[in-house]
Amino acid sequence: MKARLTTLSLALSLAIMFCGCTSDKGAVDTPANQPPTITSDSMAEATGGVYFAYHAAYTDPDGRIDSLAFTGVPSWLTVAGDSVFGVPPDGLCDTGFTVIVYDGRAADSLKVTVTMIPCVLVYGDSRTDHVVHQALVDSMLPLKPAAVFHSGDLVADGTIPDQWATFNAITADLRAVADFYPALGNHENQSALFFSNFELPNNEQWYSVDCNKTHFIILNSCVAVDTASEQYQWLVSDLAVIPDSITFTVAVFHHPPYSTGSHTEDERGLRTTWVPLFEQYGVDVVFNGHDHDYERSYCGGIFYVVAGGGGAPLYDQTRQHPCSQLFLKTYHFCKLSMIGDKLIVKVYDQTRHLIDQFEVTATAPR
Repeated sequence: MKARLTTLSLALSLAIMFCGCTSDKGAVDTPANQPPTITSDSMAEATGGVYFAYHAAYTDPDGRIDSLAFTGVPSWLTVAGDSVFGVPPDGLCDTGFTVIVYDGRAADSLKVTVTMIPCVLVYGDSRTDHVVHQALVDSMLPLKPAAVFHSGDLVADGTIPDQWATFNAITADLRAVADFYPALGNHENQSALFFSNFELPNNEQWYSVDCNKTHFIILNSCVAVDTASEQYQWLVSDLAVIPDSITFTVAVFHHPPYSTGSHTEDERGLRTTWVPLFEQYGVDVVFNGHDHDYERSYCGGIFYVVAGGGGAPLYDQTRQHPCSQLFLKTYHFCKLSMIGDKLIVKVYDQTRHLIDQFEVTATAPR
């Protein structure tokens, strides 16, 4: 039986003894001793809060492996035989470790780079309770997101400059470390102050950005949404040219097509305009606000998430709908982790306590 030596002390000894000695240089090949070769990947991806595992594979023509060891292993990983595994904390920088195999005479080593994929956050309706809004932002900051999306109603009245000053003060640290992409809500009132407060793509009302192999489409449900509208035509053209490199598609806008909160059901009639496009082009998740609650619905193969718990007064559930899976009257934000063929959505309250979780699996390349 081949021995598997996994202790750090022995691994370091092997690294010292065979530093610079690899299978393609420095090893002495004889008919009785063919050096080992590590065949596993030198690159891996991980993301905070999601289980990670790496298996070290190798070949040895004469089957004389005496040991396999890992060196420089981050503290969040556990070594077991020819594998390392663990759950990385959020906000880590890229890391790595080294694999060494030894057959008694020759060794091969491989430096493995682990790229940490940052999360993306979504929240909305932050307009009135500034203490709650600040608590949510304080809970988001340690996650070190790549981007933050807001589902609208950033302030109570978008025409009042002081409210934008308060919003900017609360979100300043977050916006200093992450890209910030807001959707227009009805409380913004199409104000010029909204447009002067942000620098956004396209016409700043509807636009799209790519992040972590995910295509985000931000729309304005407060203006014309019918099939003859400029926005609808832009949406069709955007959905039609999503590149093959994209794994998931996410839409963010204010008024929810599916909700059991206090506002009128499908207030903007989006089930007959945008929703058919989402289903046709394989949108994975839709994030909305407007109703001040958290709700997860699933309809037509798409998750619809009301993420309206950013600080506005919370709403009760007022009706039932067969698509609704979970309704919570609580302040919250959503964390999106994209890794491989998985989009994992975790939902936290203002103390970063997990209140919901679901995931989407990519079905096939676009």
